[in-house]
Amino acid sequence: TTINTWQEVCSMILHLLFLLIVTTPINSFSINSKSTMLTPRTSADISLEIKDPVDPTALTQSKAILSELRPNSSTNNDDSLSSSSCNPKALLSIAKRLGDIPAQDDSASYLVSKEQCQEAFDNLSAEEKQTLLNIHQRVKVFAEAQRKSVVDVSIEIPGGRAGHTVSPCRAAGCYAPG
Repeated sequence: TTINTWQEVCSMILHLLFLLIVTTPINSFSINSKSTMLTPRTSADISLEIKDPVDPTALTQSKAILSELRPNSSTNNDDSLSSSSCNPKALLSIAKRLGDIPAQDDSASYLVSKEQCQEAFDNLSAEEKQTLLNIHQRVKVFAEAQRKSVVDVSIEIPGGRAGHTVSPCRAAGCYAPG
Protein backbone atom coordinates (compact mmCIF):
# COMPACT_ATOMS: atom_id res chain seq x y z
CA THR A 1 0.00 0.00 0.00
CA THR A 2 1.33 3.42 -0.94
CA ILE A 3 0.65 6.32 1.42
CA ASN A 4 0.40 9.55 -0.54
CA THR A 5 -0.45 12.34 1.89
CA TRP A 6 0.12 13.43 5.48
CA GLN A 7 -3.60 13.01 6.00
CA GLU A 8 -3.27 9.33 5.07
CA VAL A 9 -0.24 8.99 7.38
CA CYS A 10 -2.12 10.59 10.28
CA SER A 11 -5.17 8.47 9.58
CA MET A 12 -3.05 5.30 9.60
CA ILE A 13 -1.37 6.29 12.88
CA LEU A 14 -4.72 7.00 14.52
CA HIS A 15 -6.06 3.69 13.22
CA LEU A 16 -3.07 1.81 14.64
CA LEU A 17 -3.42 3.56 18.01
CA PHE A 18 -7.12 2.76 18.08
CA LEU A 19 -6.40 -0.90 17.31
CA LEU A 20 -3.74 -0.96 20.02
CA ILE A 21 -6.18 0.35 22.59
CA VAL A 22 -9.15 -1.74 21.45
CA THR A 23 -7.33 -5.03 20.95
CA THR A 24 -5.27 -4.90 24.11
CA PRO A 25 -7.06 -6.16 27.24
CA ILE A 26 -7.10 -3.72 30.12
CA ASN A 27 -5.00 -6.01 32.31
CA SER A 28 -2.28 -6.04 29.60
CA PHE A 29 -1.45 -2.44 30.38
CA SER A 30 0.95 -2.56 33.29
CA ILE A 31 2.33 0.36 35.14
CA ASN A 32 6.00 0.07 35.86
CA SER A 33 6.70 0.75 39.52
CA LYS A 34 9.60 3.04 38.54
CA SER A 35 7.46 5.22 36.28
CA THR A 36 3.93 5.75 35.10
CA MET A 37 4.62 4.60 31.51
CA LEU A 38 2.42 2.03 29.81
CA THR A 39 3.97 -1.20 28.55
CA PRO A 40 5.48 -0.56 25.11
CA ARG A 41 4.00 -2.49 22.18
CA THR A 42 5.55 -3.13 18.79
CA SER A 43 3.79 -3.20 15.46
CA ALA A 44 4.04 -7.01 15.57
CA ASP A 45 1.89 -6.96 18.72
CA ILE A 46 -0.96 -5.35 16.82
CA SER A 47 -3.11 -7.11 14.28
CA LEU A 48 -3.89 -4.64 11.53
CA GLU A 49 -7.21 -4.98 9.81
CA ILE A 50 -8.01 -2.21 7.37
CA LYS A 51 -11.47 -2.39 5.91
CA ASP A 52 -12.86 -0.25 3.15
CA PRO A 53 -15.49 1.93 4.84
CA VAL A 54 -17.70 1.82 1.74
CA ASP A 55 -19.36 -1.35 0.52
CA PRO A 56 -17.94 -2.09 -2.98
CA THR A 57 -21.41 -2.70 -4.46
CA ALA A 58 -22.73 0.58 -3.07
CA LEU A 59 -19.67 2.39 -4.40
CA THR A 60 -20.16 0.93 -7.89
CA GLN A 61 -23.86 1.83 -7.88
CA SER A 62 -23.16 5.36 -6.63
CA LYS A 63 -20.53 5.94 -9.31
CA ALA A 64 -22.97 4.77 -11.98
CA ILE A 65 -25.63 7.21 -10.73
CA LEU A 66 -23.11 10.06 -10.66
CA SER A 67 -22.10 9.21 -14.23
CA GLU A 68 -25.75 9.48 -15.26
CA LEU A 69 -26.14 12.81 -13.50
CA ARG A 70 -22.89 14.28 -14.84
CA PRO A 71 -22.02 12.46 -18.07
CA ASN A 72 -19.28 14.97 -18.93
CA SER A 73 -17.32 14.52 -15.71
CA SER A 74 -15.12 11.82 -14.26
CA THR A 75 -16.59 10.40 -11.06
CA ASN A 76 -13.11 9.30 -10.01
CA ASN A 77 -11.97 12.92 -9.75
CA ASP A 78 -12.66 14.41 -6.32
CA ASP A 79 -12.99 17.88 -7.89
CA SER A 80 -15.88 16.69 -10.08
CA LEU A 81 -18.27 17.00 -7.15
CA SER A 82 -17.99 20.77 -7.10
CA SER A 83 -17.03 21.51 -10.69
CA SER A 84 -19.84 20.02 -12.73
CA SER A 85 -23.56 20.53 -12.76
CA CYS A 86 -26.31 18.02 -12.40
CA ASN A 87 -28.57 17.18 -15.32
CA PRO A 88 -32.13 17.88 -14.00
CA LYS A 89 -33.81 15.46 -16.46
CA ALA A 90 -31.42 12.69 -15.43
CA LEU A 91 -32.08 13.47 -11.76
CA LEU A 92 -35.84 13.11 -12.28
CA SER A 93 -35.33 9.89 -14.22
CA ILE A 94 -33.18 8.40 -11.46
CA ALA A 95 -35.60 9.56 -8.74
CA LYS A 96 -38.46 7.82 -10.59
CA ARG A 97 -36.39 4.66 -11.14
CA LEU A 98 -35.48 4.50 -7.43
CA GLY A 99 -39.08 5.16 -6.37
CA ASP A 100 -38.49 8.56 -4.76
CA ILE A 101 -41.16 10.18 -6.93
CA PRO A 102 -44.10 8.51 -8.72
CA ALA A 103 -42.96 6.88 -11.97
CA GLN A 104 -46.26 7.51 -13.77
CA ASP A 105 -46.36 11.24 -12.93
CA ASP A 106 -45.01 12.75 -16.18
CA SER A 107 -47.07 15.94 -15.95
CA ALA A 108 -45.75 17.17 -12.61
CA SER A 109 -42.80 19.54 -12.53
CA TYR A 110 -40.41 19.15 -9.63
CA LEU A 111 -38.30 22.11 -10.72
CA VAL A 112 -39.39 25.48 -9.34
CA SER A 113 -38.14 28.73 -10.82
CA LYS A 114 -37.17 31.81 -8.80
CA GLU A 115 -40.24 33.54 -10.21
CA GLN A 116 -42.53 30.74 -8.99
CA CYS A 117 -40.93 30.92 -5.54
CA GLN A 118 -41.41 34.68 -5.41
CA GLU A 119 -45.04 34.37 -6.52
CA ALA A 120 -45.72 31.73 -3.86
CA PHE A 121 -44.11 33.96 -1.19
CA ASP A 122 -46.12 36.99 -2.36
CA ASN A 123 -49.35 34.99 -2.02
CA LEU A 124 -48.73 34.13 1.64
CA SER A 125 -50.49 35.92 4.47
CA ALA A 126 -48.53 38.57 6.36
CA GLU A 127 -48.14 36.20 9.33
CA GLU A 128 -46.81 33.37 7.13
CA LYS A 129 -44.34 35.74 5.43
CA GLN A 130 -43.08 37.00 8.78
CA THR A 131 -42.71 33.44 10.06
CA LEU A 132 -40.57 32.51 7.06
CA LEU A 133 -38.47 35.66 7.39
CA ASN A 134 -37.89 34.92 11.11
CA ILE A 135 -36.88 31.34 10.34
CA HIS A 136 -34.55 32.57 7.59
CA GLN A 137 -32.90 35.03 9.98
CA ARG A 138 -32.39 32.39 12.70
CA VAL A 139 -30.88 29.91 10.25
CA LYS A 140 -28.66 32.63 8.72
CA VAL A 141 -27.33 33.77 12.12
CA PHE A 142 -26.54 30.20 13.14
CA ALA A 143 -24.94 29.35 9.78
CA GLU A 144 -22.72 32.43 9.97
CA ALA A 145 -21.62 31.55 13.51
CA GLN A 146 -21.05 27.94 12.50
CA ARG A 147 -18.99 29.00 9.47
CA LYS A 148 -16.75 31.15 11.67
CA SER A 149 -15.98 28.04 13.75
CA VAL A 150 -14.69 26.12 10.74
CA VAL A 151 -11.24 27.47 9.97
CA ASP A 152 -8.06 26.26 8.33
CA VAL A 153 -5.67 24.50 10.70
CA SER A 154 -2.00 23.78 10.18
CA ILE A 155 0.39 22.61 12.88
CA GLU A 156 3.99 21.46 13.02
CA ILE A 157 4.41 17.75 13.68
CA PRO A 158 7.55 15.63 13.70
CA GLY A 159 8.49 15.26 10.06
CA GLY A 160 6.39 18.08 8.64
CA ARG A 161 2.99 19.70 9.01
CA ALA A 162 -0.54 18.38 9.48
CA GLY A 163 -3.82 20.18 9.10
CA HIS A 164 -6.86 20.79 7.00
CA THR A 165 -8.22 23.53 4.81
CA VAL A 166 -11.78 24.69 4.31
CA SER A 167 -12.70 25.35 0.70
CA PRO A 168 -15.98 26.71 -0.65
CA CYS A 169 -17.93 24.82 -3.28
CA ARG A 170 -20.48 26.08 -5.79
CA ALA A 171 -23.26 23.78 -4.64
CA ALA A 172 -24.00 21.12 -2.06
CA GLY A 173 -26.76 18.59 -1.80
CA CYS A 174 -28.33 16.09 0.49
CA TYR A 175 -30.24 12.92 -0.29
CA ALA A 176 -33.15 12.53 2.09
CA PRO A 177 -35.01 9.27 1.32
CA GLY A 178 -38.77 9.13 1.69
